[in-house]
Amino acid sequence: MGKLIVELPDELHEELKKAAIIDHRTFKDIVTGLIVSYLSHSKHGGNGRKAEETGFCGSWEDERTAEEIVADIRAERRWFQERRI
Repeated sequence: MGKLIVELPDELHEELKKAAIIDHRTFKDIVTGLIVSYLSHSKHGGNGRKAEETGFCGSWEDERTAEEIVADIRAERRWFQERRI
C-alpha cells in the first residue's frame, strides 16, 4: 500500500478531523473517499458515479408497465401493514 504525505492548511486539517469524528470514520477513510470520488469523475477517465453510489447494479426484463410494477409493490406493502395490526 502506498503512502501519501500532503501538507494541508491548519484550518482544513482541523475541519477534516472534525468531520471524521462526527461521521465515526478515520481521517484516512475521509481522505481516501475524497480522492476516490475525485478520480471517479468522468473528466479523469472514470465512469462517473459508481454502481454502489447510484444504486443501479443490474437490470431485468419485465412485461409489465412501470405503473403495474408500482401497483404490485404498493399492494404488497399494504398486505404487510394489515398483517401487523
